[in-house]
Amino acid sequence: MWTKEFQCGGHESALLDCGRSDSARSTCSPGKAVGLTCSEPVRLVGGASRCAGTLEIKQGEWNPVTDHGWTLKEAAVVCGYLDCGSAVSTGKREERISRSVWRIKPECVRSGSELRKCLSSVSSSYIVDVTCSGEH
Repeated sequence: MWTKEFQCGGHESALLDCGRSDSARSTCSPGKAVGLTCSEPVRLVGGASRCAGTLEIKQGEWNPVTDHGWTLKEAAVVCGYLDCGSAVSTGKREERISRSVWRIKPECVRSGSELRKCLSSVSSSYIVDVTCSGEH
């Protein structure tokens, strides 16, 4: 068990942004232990649920993903990361202006690599939308 005490004020964007101190205790009192699950910084926004919407990835800041080579296979990886079942549909839409977006190399994602290792920053007006089957 890790014996660091995190002192968070609620405005931090990451746990490691909180203040910390060494704790003299080697165990936590009942109900005070915390478990953390680390995951890819991936989200779907603007849809009917957390399992549908515009695909965004955070690498420094949240940016949408462009559709270069995007298929249901890549969408299935995203649905898996989000614990949202399987990919039901994926599509693209065009925005009025081009902006900074992430391009994901499809072959990189299909090989099982972490999403953040498959990213490159490009400028595009095409954005990916994903719908997953739902929470599991």
